[in-house]
Amino acid sequence: MPQRTVTTLDMQVAPQTGLLPTKKKERVEEVTLLRAFAFLAITMQHSIAEYIYRSDILQPDAIMLAMLFDFTRFGTPTFVFLSGLLLFYNYNGKLSYWPFIRKRLVDIYLPFVCWTVIYWIAVQGVAFGQLGNPGDWPRTLLHELFLPTYGYHLWFIPMIFQYYLLFPLFALAIQKVRQKLQSMPGGTSFRRVFMIVAITGALYGILMWLSSYRMPDWATDWGGFWASILAYRSYYFVFYFFYFLLGAVCAFGLQRWRRFVEDGFVWYGFAFIALYIWQGYEILKNSTETINLNYAGYLRPFTFVLIVTQLLLLYGVVRILQKKGGAGRKLFRFIGTYSFGGFLAHAFVLMLISFITRPLALTGYHLPAAVLTFALTAAGSIGLAKLLSKLSFGRWLVGPAGKQANRNRIKACPAEQTFPQ
Repeated sequence: MPQRTVTTLDMQVAPQTGLLPTKKKERVEEVTLLRAFAFLAITMQHSIAEYIYRSDILQPDAIMLAMLFDFTRFGTPTFVFLSGLLLFYNYNGKLSYWPFIRKRLVDIYLPFVCWTVIYWIAVQGVAFGQLGNPGDWPRTLLHELFLPTYGYHLWFIPMIFQYYLLFPLFALAIQKVRQKLQSMPGGTSFRRVFMIVAITGALYGILMWLSSYRMPDWATDWGGFWASILAYRSYYFVFYFFYFLLGAVCAFGLQRWRRFVEDGFVWYGFAFIALYIWQGYEILKNSTETINLNYAGYLRPFTFVLIVTQLLLLYGVVRILQKKGGAGRKLFRFIGTYSFGGFLAHAFVLMLISFITRPLALTGYHLPAAVLTFALTAAGSIGLAKLLSKLSFGRWLVGPAGKQANRNRIKACPAEQTFPQ
């Protein structure tokens, strides 16, 4: 990965990818910048998780880490949003399904398999010392390929792949809606789109309410097969579909989306501050001796509203960063370019750091330790992704990135490589 942004060169190679485009498209630079922010958010979450539940943590440190954790919940939904944006932006014509899937298997799923094996060896061999039992290898490794736990962040790849597998169905549904909207005047069309998004958002909010307040009880009452299905509901694409829909809306109305984000930027800021404070209050109110981060879970209705508001605000920040340029823009572009490899590797880098930090007595210093761990993990994983991308077999571990991705531009459309927690 990391996925690169779209250029007009992509339009010259459509026959090789199955895409039959109708017009040239601009480079969407904000995709790379958003990937950088999302990657950093996910890395921060996992760095915080290293410290927030330690028995010697003081309450001030725990509260501040909880607020930082809540602030970074946009990471995973942002990657789903970017998947929808890139899929619909790049493939709004005729699609050859098998070349489309094959490319994603090579660019996304193969690195996932390689890192799954790395984490499996690291945990089974180093942590558990169980590699001496070959008879157990097939069962544990197969489990990791479908329900990753050793590479705890890798669950996102099987989940996002469900969107790739079902993309023709999503594209057909969107096409039907667009055909009806295209015959309407511009203002009417915008209002209809807004209404569709609002209704879908309300339905998604109901799903989040059911996920938070009903499905845990259903799992207990039903038991057996249904209990397992409901227990792993966070692995299913349907529980993230609204962010995917927002990506499609952005893809088909990019200029209008940008104006919508920029015009409402200040209001999104006020709304986010109010929602963020309220959710922080809910987290603390429902915490006892330890912080209860379940109240910041993705599959909660209030968190959903908070994340959508923050996503709109973040898009506006990225637009400002684009216009101002400078060193900050270059830094985030660099991080975004190698963010897929960094995402795959960051838990491994964090594991290495934890070998040093876990034995330490850090009472009174958990907040600065978490921030320092985040900085080292982010820098180390991006640096490792950059290094691996230069190797002949690097694509197996980090996907097409950097110069390698640039060489591939004239041969294939970009893979929608997005990922997270």
